Amino acid sequence: MLGDHHNRALWMPTATALGAYGDTTALVGTPETVAQALLDYVDLGVTTFLNRGYDPLYDTVDYGRWIIPAVREEIRRRKARVA
Repeated sequence: MLGDHHNRALWMPTATALGAYGDTTALVGTPETVAQALLDYVDLGVTTFLNRGYDPLYDTVDYGRWIIPAVREEIRRRKARVA
């Protein structure tokens, strides 16, 4: 049974209510928190994300303005430290 699972930003009540059908989980929090949550997945080996919001236009703008640049910058920093 799928219950409320919480990590840094994963929010599961929608998935629980719908029986985890489709794209029903959510990363929630500040842009910094969501970016760090995505980086947690990168650390696990995830290379591709499919993100969408409940308000597609505004959520796309926010992802493009705050979250994607923060994730890319941190990955750039990590690669520079290794080099």
